Amino acid sequence: MYARLPLKPSTSSSFSSSASRRRTSSTSSLPSIPTSSPPPQTLIPRLRNAAIDLISSRLKQAAAHHPILFLSDHEEAALLPYLRPDDISSILLRSQSLPLPSFRFFRWATSRPLLHPLSPLPHSILAHILTSSRLFSLALFTLSDLVRAHPNHDAFASLVSSSSICNANPAVFGMLIKVYVRSGMLHAALDACQRALSIGIVLDANAFNSILHALVKSHHLDQCWQVYEQMRGTGVLPNSYTFNIMTHALCRGRGASRAWEFLEEMESHGFDPDVITYNTLIDGYCKAGRTDDALHLFDVMRKRRVEPDLVSCTILIKGLCRDGRTKKARQLFDGMLQRGLAPDCVAFNSLIAGHCMHGEIKESRKLLQEMVQHGVSPDGFTCSVLVDAHVKCGKVLSCLNLMVQLRGLDVVVPFNVYKQLVEVLCKEERPNAARQLLKWMSEDSHWPDLEIYNLVIQSFCKADLIRDALDMRNEMAERAMKPGLDTYQAIICCLCRLNRSGEGEQLMMDMANSGVVPDSAVCSALVDGFCREKDFSKAESIIGYFVLKFKILDQWSFNTLLSACSNVIDMFGLQERMLKLGFVPDKETCKHFIVKMSQNLDEDG
Repeated sequence: MYARLPLKPSTSSSFSSSASRRRTSSTSSLPSIPTSSPPPQTLIPRLRNAAIDLISSRLKQAAAHHPILFLSDHEEAALLPYLRPDDISSILLRSQSLPLPSFRFFRWATSRPLLHPLSPLPHSILAHILTSSRLFSLALFTLSDLVRAHPNHDAFASLVSSSSICNANPAVFGMLIKVYVRSGMLHAALDACQRALSIGIVLDANAFNSILHALVKSHHLDQCWQVYEQMRGTGVLPNSYTFNIMTHALCRGRGASRAWEFLEEMESHGFDPDVITYNTLIDGYCKAGRTDDALHLFDVMRKRRVEPDLVSCTILIKGLCRDGRTKKARQLFDGMLQRGLAPDCVAFNSLIAGHCMHGEIKESRKLLQEMVQHGVSPDGFTCSVLVDAHVKCGKVLSCLNLMVQLRGLDVVVPFNVYKQLVEVLCKEERPNAARQLLKWMSEDSHWPDLEIYNLVIQSFCKADLIRDALDMRNEMAERAMKPGLDTYQAIICCLCRLNRSGEGEQLMMDMANSGVVPDSAVCSALVDGFCREKDFSKAESIIGYFVLKFKILDQWSFNTLLSACSNVIDMFGLQERMLKLGFVPDKETCKHFIVKMSQNLDEDG
């Protein structure tokens, strides 16, 4: 609203000739202004008064729908240095009947550095003027500017003191409270409220509502009810917004007995609680774990001839299930069907999720069948809760059968459900079943990520099914997915374990060439593999390659190769070569020497 107001004067030649004549006549009476030296002290008061008179005259012209030019460039240069910040208040008091021009003048004055800083008084006077003229948005803007520009000033006291010299309006104090609330200054808002009431200022419902809403939002519920009681005590009638706020407060902090009293109070003020009001209260109680209070309200609304709807029942079913009362939730669900309410997907899901939460798999599967019989299609959430419950109960095969059933019903299984099942199947060493899930994923427009591929590949490798693992790696390449360290590590370790260390070495080279740096686990697997294949020179070259190429000194590999030496002389020779690479013997190294020396002595004996 403020943006539409021309806050800055136009410098174009849009003024009418009559306006120009009026401006000429108004400036012709100005005292002679020296241009080269400061004016004498006796002339300064005249210059000040001239500036005040001139601006006041221009404000009246604006009221007659003439363009505003508060001071021309020449006038501003000549008079503004002698206009004091306090003079802004005098001009505003002269123009109380001109709210919009006064607001535009105030904005002009705040943009002039020579008039800074403006005291809180002109802000307060203007706020009263705008409020009296019912320009509430501009009044809020002015009060916000007051609070921002003078954070340590008592704005309430300023409004009180200025009320004796201008056309005051008590509604301005309610707007100050709103400004405090919007600025996050709840304590200041409460203080202003108490001070206003103490001097007999009657605040309106909107002022109280702003405080009540802020108190509920900040969880100061006891104080919220205190302010509400104070509001009633001062004779301020609550409106629909008040009851809406207090309904939320009631959900969070009071019992069912207070709810009954509050609902009666609403009716006494002509506000009939509808199903939405009851649903809000029931939802609040359920979220707070107070299902007995929620059930009590459910009975209350029916006694007051407000028929519960599908939302009422679904909220209560969800709350009861969360509280572990699935039998009661099922009774409520059946009663809903008997009253002719058709449950939707959310209602079924709420009850299914409740049974799943407590491991009641049989009941949840039965509800799934009922859901289909009622023509309600299961969704991703239905699938997620059912699969999660089966997995937690260890019924993986039953879960796979469930997946077949759900996919037959055209349910798009969520990505996270597939991932969860792949993890479980791989953990239970069922890589072929996990691989089948990857095909289903593609059919449901999900693309397995690197983590899922790694899980399946690692599971195949753990079972020594290297051909399947390599097939999965090729599938990754077809999808332009780059294998990671975990991928290479699993396959290389499997190849070495199967005495195919040469293939493992080649894969390690491919790995390095693709920019994936091998780690010590890959080095250990290759060295161990070549040692078991009796290719000790290749094992030693692998150790040297990892040291020189990747700066990896794998102590385990050194000790493994050392233990494979046939005699102590070969061990000392190997140790000398390893020392040159940077290896340092450790306790395990010494242990291998002792064992080998003992063996050699036994053989000699």
